[in-house]
Amino acid sequence: MKSNLPDERLVFVDIETGGLESWRPIIQIAAIAVDANLRELERFEAKLQFSEKYADAKSLRKASYSAARWRTEAQPAQEVIERFADLLRLHATVDQMSSRRGVFQVAQLVAHNAAFDGAFLRATFDRLGQFLPASPRILCTLQRALWLFHEDKSLTPPPDFKLLTLCHYFGVRLRAEDAHDALNDVRATVELYRAIAACANPATELVQIRCG
Repeated sequence: MKSNLPDERLVFVDIETGGLESWRPIIQIAAIAVDANLRELERFEAKLQFSEKYADAKSLRKASYSAARWRTEAQPAQEVIERFADLLRLHATVDQMSSRRGVFQVAQLVAHNAAFDGAFLRATFDRLGQFLPASPRILCTLQRALWLFHEDKSLTPPPDFKLLTLCHYFGVRLRAEDAHDALNDVRATVELYRAIAACANPATELVQIRCG
């Protein structure tokens, strides 16, 4: 799929959290930046240090959290967020107007169920006193899938629109035991977006994907 905007980039992101409420901690974040033709440019993954007293135990189990692994691999949240912000600035291609009417650029994020990820990212950046250098309008692969099935009535919709379900539907590799790891999920989200784009635009140069 070729683009007339060679400098346009997307940053796919996935987070794992210590609960469903946005005040809970982000415990893992992963991102993959791609160019206008969906070619990978860079990837990022980090586990964040957090206090378990602010997390929900059920959510930690779902996120494949391991206390031993986090003790050895997790980094201070402030450092992770600053590094993630640096990545976003590196791949910023969306014009934004400042309060002083100057123009600067931010990144275009993409996530599956973007409302969830966006709320956590904004809350975490605010809590740590950091500016989130990303467009407030986050593209969403869940919404993209909803539109595809709304527009093409020849397709039989899946039973739900969870990431794992849609990956199985479109032939994207994501095993149940690998899900809820941020890097595995963000890889799958990139491939899901590719698959939906190929299904919606079969004449593109993307590898042809089974639809339905």
